[in-house]
Amino acid sequence: MSVAASVVIPADPAEVWRTWSDIETWPEWNPVYLKVEMDGELASGTRVEMQMRHPRGRAFWTRPWLTDVVPGSELSWMAKGMGLKARTLTTLEEVPSGTKLRIDAQTTGFMAFAYRIAMTRKVQASLFLDTLNAFAERMRV
Repeated sequence: MSVAASVVIPADPAEVWRTWSDIETWPEWNPVYLKVEMDGELASGTRVEMQMRHPRGRAFWTRPWLTDVVPGSELSWMAKGMGLKARTLTTLEEVPSGTKLRIDAQTTGFMAFAYRIAMTRKVQASLFLDTLNAFAERMRV
């Protein structure tokens, strides 16, 4: 299952990256993330604990590892479970009106069907759109 969402932020990529890559501050501006803690620096292999709010209101945890950190252009993480891999890729791309920030998520593995019961495409899209809209608002301030 794949889900993607994007927004154009009227700011240069360096400014967008500074705020986007400071993931431990996401709960300050993002209603989806209740708590974020990194077990190390912003680098591939660092474990991140994220407490998030499901669109139905309940809180849940995910504990991915950062997989790719390309300053100014890419931040991705992978959560793994028995028979399941959930990868989230965020990319920044300079466009004439600012910076396009895109979130792509892909869930694979023989147990991915179980994940899709709780995290349907609609739910994931809602989480991503809430995050992107909150980020766009944050960048306007």
